[in-house]
Amino acid sequence: MLFDRNPRWVLVSDKLRMRDYVTERAGSEYLVPLLWSGDDPNRIPWEALPSKFVIKATHGCGYNLIVRDKSRLEPEPVRRQLTKWLQTNYGEIFGLGTEWCYRHIPPSLIIEEFLEEDGRSAPDYKFWCFSGRVECLTVHCRRHEMHVTQTFDRNFKPYKFPFHLYDTSEEIHPPPNFADMVGVAETLAGGFDFIRVDMYNVHGRVLLGEFTVYPGGGFIRFLPRELDVTLGAKWPARMETA
Repeated sequence: MLFDRNPRWVLVSDKLRMRDYVTERAGSEYLVPLLWSGDDPNRIPWEALPSKFVIKATHGCGYNLIVRDKSRLEPEPVRRQLTKWLQTNYGEIFGLGTEWCYRHIPPSLIIEEFLEEDGRSAPDYKFWCFSGRVECLTVHCRRHEMHVTQTFDRNFKPYKFPFHLYDTSEEIHPPPNFADMVGVAETLAGGFDFIRVDMYNVHGRVLLGEFTVYPGGGFIRFLPRELDVTLGAKWPARMETA
């Protein structure tokens, strides 16, 4: 966060431009269907959109609007919120300005298909990759309801890496094509000393959510603290200063 200024961080953090990167590295079949993109909220074709969808700003973190029922949507307040996002440089005003890559992403909007499985939002699989290798993953369930999480190693065995979120005791099983997910994550993480690859698995279809360069904005606490050393030991022994 303090020293690495690799322009590829900007590319993969841009929620629109990263789609080209994914297509080139792994294939377009791993992309969440795109319903619309643009930089003017007034041009969003509300009538043409399905009843459920997700609006995201491309240049920051947390700029997401989940629409579960379009018939209850009030376009004008949404336009105001989207305009506010577009006028904000996330990389300058959040996280003490340390999330460098977001400073250089052109503000824009995308609307994607809403991903659900069995009537609930699809689980989110976050693969922590060091030097192109998956070392562990965190599974987030019911993100928009009662958000719970569990962490596993690359073989889907329990991995002690709790967060501030509720660590559910319910048994989470790997999807049948879990090995394919690991392969896609490692393909996309190739060439990075560290990156988190966030994916979904909807009815057996592997889809990329986004790349995360700075998990938690750098403020995630390591619990237990020894994990700081454990994960740090997997990081290449170098530091970019240019």
